[in-house]
Amino acid sequence: MAAFVDTMTYLKYVNKPSGKARAILWPVLVHQVLYPEVQQPKMNLFQKVVMRLIRANTFDAGDIAELTGFHINLVKLIQAQLLSRGWIDDKAIELTESGLKAIGEEDDQSEQLASGYLFQDAVSGKFWPRIDNRLAIIEPDNPSDKFPKFSLSRKTGKVLEPFKPSFKPVNHATPKTQDTMRAWQDYRSDYRIARQLYTPDKLPKQIKLSGLTYQSEQPESAWIFVWITASHNSRLWSIKDPFDIRDEAWWLTGNLPELLENDKNLSRSLSGLIEQPEPENQTVSEWLISLRDQASLQVMMDYPWVQKEPDIADALSVVLTRQEMLENGQNHKNDLEAAITECQKLLEVLMQWLIKSFQGAVEQLPKSKQNDTNLNRSLLTNLNLPAFTEDVIATLSRQKLQMVIRAFKNPTSSLKALVFAAALGTIGTDVHPLKVLNSEQLDLQKLLALADLRNQTSHGNSRYTGKQYTEITVEVVQENIEFALQFTEQFKEWIRG
Repeated sequence: MAAFVDTMTYLKYVNKPSGKARAILWPVLVHQVLYPEVQQPKMNLFQKVVMRLIRANTFDAGDIAELTGFHINLVKLIQAQLLSRGWIDDKAIELTESGLKAIGEEDDQSEQLASGYLFQDAVSGKFWPRIDNRLAIIEPDNPSDKFPKFSLSRKTGKVLEPFKPSFKPVNHATPKTQDTMRAWQDYRSDYRIARQLYTPDKLPKQIKLSGLTYQSEQPESAWIFVWITASHNSRLWSIKDPFDIRDEAWWLTGNLPELLENDKNLSRSLSGLIEQPEPENQTVSEWLISLRDQASLQVMMDYPWVQKEPDIADALSVVLTRQEMLENGQNHKNDLEAAITECQKLLEVLMQWLIKSFQGAVEQLPKSKQNDTNLNRSLLTNLNLPAFTEDVIATLSRQKLQMVIRAFKNPTSSLKALVFAAALGTIGTDVHPLKVLNSEQLDLQKLLALADLRNQTSHGNSRYTGKQYTEITVEVVQENIEFALQFTEQFKEWIRG
């Protein structure tokens, strides 16, 4: 077991990428390893076998063929190759001086050990798919500073101030062989792809090995410079490869949200990479894209716990975008109805997650093809869930039980059916959010009213129906947006895991 301890050791392997970029310090555990260096062999395996036999005074082609299982013609071909290289004499019965030297170097090659370093992420505990033969230590101007500064040039006085995030160190298990091999295989795969994408001579030298051993049980702690830029795809940021083999450090993307959650100042630091132009300087399309980016950033900053569930994060981001559009004056009838729809979608995704995460003992439910309101009411009442009031139970009991049960396998039903299914997921399980959260925290009556409001927006509404309709105003929409956001936040401890 090993946990990160800040030793004020800083490593920097690459320079700042072109364009706008922010340097952050990423915590790692550094494992020193020994490995046999793999060098380009001077001879193939067949040649080695024949030369070693000749060195042991077995030089007759027939004898060699019998001992090795090689065809005699293959043995004679190998002898001809060795003769042409000057490694055996003209009679093919002795090794020459250069032959003795060549076979000796091949034998020694397997014994040549080199020292290298593997990097284990101090946040996730997973190995990075990178190995290097040096520690690129960079000294801060003042080693005792909590937030270090680094002089890049004494002549110009240029100073680099990377962001040093705070996080909660945890004990990580001793590396397993399969973890090490997976990291090594990913390193080789990345390097092979990089050779196809980029100019090979601009890549760092590839490390080739045939095995490795750890030099010590306990790794050293260090911070590695990692550069982050604005992303050109659906993600907000692009994390650059700290070893400059690939363009992006794909293995760090999933770990960034955890760093953001531990240190909100990191979100603020990175937000400067995402420019939000003034609306009057943008087309409508550009403005909408900027709003989506802004909403995604808000999710990162205010709801970092949701990053482990991308579907919920996406739905949350859409609701925040709608909220921003309303605040910017986009409040036509279609916009208001769309905002109500997105609120319901967020709650549906949340219920889908709840159903899939807490299945319960659904097989204990009675099988009934007919809709039995009394049976449904009895089921929900006997669950004794604190947020399920009599009014909520009365409304949900009108759902078809078979549709509700079907939602466990394919949770695409209506919001009310999904809430019913989520409640049934508490059967046979001691740990479930709905067994903890009360009616004040969830206010399911408000959720059911939102579902009715959403149904209202999806149908034609006129005086001919004889029904009373709720007028959808900006205030009504804003109230439902706030409700959907607060409702979702009640589940953050379980979503975070």
